[in-house]
Order: sequence, then structure tokens, then C-alpha cells
Amino acid sequence: MSSPLATGTRGICLRCFGRAFGKEGSGFTNLERGSNFLSSGGDKLEQNGYVITSDEKCSICNGLFQNFGKYYDMISADLGKIEFNTILVGSTFDQDTLLTEAAFQEIFGNRGENIKREFNREFGKYLSDRTGKEADLVEPDLTVLMDLRYDSYKLQNRSIFVYGTYKKLRRDIPQTRWIHRRDTDASVESIIGEIFRELTESRNYFLHGAGREDVDVRMLGNGREFIIECTDPVRRSVSLDFLKQTVNEGKQGVEIDELRFANKSDVVSIKGSTHDKSYRATIKFTGAVNAEQLRYATEKLSGKDIYQRTPLRVSTRRSDLIRKKGIRSVSVEEIGSDTAIIRIRAEAGTYIKELVNGDEGRTEPSLTQLYGEPLQVNSLDVIWIHRNGD
Repeated sequence: MSSPLATGTRGICLRCFGRAFGKEGSGFTNLERGSNFLSSGGDKLEQNGYVITSDEKCSICNGLFQNFGKYYDMISADLGKIEFNTILVGSTFDQDTLLTEAAFQEIFGNRGENIKREFNREFGKYLSDRTGKEADLVEPDLTVLMDLRYDSYKLQNRSIFVYGTYKKLRRDIPQTRWIHRRDTDASVESIIGEIFRELTESRNYFLHGAGREDVDVRMLGNGREFIIECTDPVRRSVSLDFLKQTVNEGKQGVEIDELRFANKSDVVSIKGSTHDKSYRATIKFTGAVNAEQLRYATEKLSGKDIYQRTPLRVSTRRSDLIRKKGIRSVSVEEIGSDTAIIRIRAEAGTYIKELVNGDEGRTEPSLTQLYGEPLQVNSLDVIWIHRNGD
């Protein structure tokens, strides 16, 4: 049994002493640094009222690094409930400990690392050894947050991201869940997300799309890029083939393809993508179609730039701006008695309905303006997204 410290002295273990020289050299543990610098730094220790002591009497760590087994026992049951492949440790210390350490390290010229950093690293290694999971400092599956003030912890399980493309074959569902709709109302997000949530036993899910189409617009052709995110998943080893099969065979008006696991940076990538899109629109006329005038109007729009002020139908939730958009081509596919079908290829972000109806002059030029009579879109489909410059 070690003797008590002399009055007026403070104990420092070799590890905490060595940590004060953490920036000196590489390839050494802090325990080794403590032994190496003891001969040269011992005088300063005594002059400032410190003495080398056992870990449990250390005025900084209080034997913290001897408690890894206890902390593992605290969290092991919850660790066993979650599937993960990589791990990272974070921590919270009381302010007194951090200030005490900072004052001690100032004696030796602030050349060290702090206790949080060493704890995170060393307990991370310990957990890796006990669980057989690799450490990941950038994007771990599981982050263990230890609160050393109260001997408590929190597990943060990284979201699962899956990339894919979807087709929306119905004209009555939105892309994402709306706040004013009931949870039971279908959306592209819920049709994919509910199945994915069940597979991963996740808390929630979110769909991140590369743009969006209106509720009454079908998304056909090669599909729209999306990433579905499931938060706080219990399971990670899920079959994307099964997810695809279940969604597609559900016959809910959504089909998905090209699934692969993704990450958070992919969300930024697809949301920032800008690709031309091709549309097929059925146009309603007030009377009989003037085929010659319609072809003239479509030819005048082809290859031209238009200017669109934020449409009236979305002006309450979007900034009132005027946007310049390129109309690559407009062609007539079919003409009926009072309807026509046209094909449009336009720059990303073009409001196609307003390109046709003019939106009370907020889109110039428009098909209505060039044709000379009011025109309306009866139905609209996205038929191709030109992701490869085609």
C-alpha cells in the first residue's frame, strides 16, 4: 500500500506526465514519454509542487485509464444489439480536469496532447481489440460517446445511404412526405423508405432526390437519381436486390434500379447535379389546333433562351427571381382535334408548365405567347434525364 502524499503536493502519474510531451517525437506511448522525460523534467515537477504517483492518485486522470474494462462492461450489452464494422470513440470531461491538465502542461511549454485525445485513442484501441472491429476516424459506423463526468455513454449509429434511380408511374403521389399529409399517404419516399426501414430496423428515413417532379408528373425513362437514408440502423447487412424486388413487385407506382451503397458526400453530389431533361407534354387548346401555327411556335422556341420569373404557383415558398433557361428543342409528336403532344428538351430547373402557359407573362417567350392563344398542359411526363451528355 502506497503512502499518502505530502501536504501541499499533487500527484501525477507517469502517463499524464508523459502526455505533457506528446508532441515530442513519434512512435512512443505517453507512458514511455513519462519515463524518458522524468530525468530532465523531474526538477520542474518538484519546484511546482508535483510528485510522480500511482494512477489512482493522479490529480488529472484519477486512474481513468485503468477503468477500460469497467466502461466496456457498461456498453457491451448495447454494442451486441447493433451491427457495425467500424468504430470511433469520443468523450466529454469535466472542466476542472481539463483546466488542471492545461495548468500542468503549461509548466513544460504546452508541448503535449490533452487527456481527451489520449482517452479517445486508447479506449478506441481497446474497443477494437474487444469487438474485432476496425477504428475509422472519418466515417465510422458506430461512435461511442463516453461522458466521464457521470460515467455514462451514448451510441451514435451512422446512417445507411443507398443510391439508386426511381421511376414514378403515378400522377397522384409526391416525391417526399409532406408535413400536411397523413403518414398513411403514399410518396416515393415512403414507398421506398418504409421497406428499407424494416430491413435495417432503423429509426427513420429520408429521401434525397436529384431535383423533383410535381405530384401530377410521371418520372419515366431512365429514372431520377436519389439516395435513401436510414437513420440509427440496427442492421447494415441488407440485400439491395431484395429491397429492389420488394419495392418493384409492390405495384405501388414506384420502381427503383441501379441500387448501391453510398455515403453522405453522395447526397451533396446528386443534389448539386444539373442535367438537361426531356419531357412529353399533352397540350390542351381552347379550340381546334392550328397545326401550322403550333409548328411555327415550337420552332421559334427551339434553341432559344427564355426568362422565367418564379411561377405564381410556387411563389409563396420560393424566392422571387428571374431565371434564364435554355430550351434545347421543342417538337410536335402528335396533333389531335383540340390537343397536341409535344416533346421538349430543356435546361435543368426549367418550369415546363409555365413554358407552355406563360404564367400570366412571367415566362417569356412562352408557347402560349408564340402560338397566340392560351394553352394549358393536360399531362406531363419526364421521359429522359441526360446524365451522360446524350
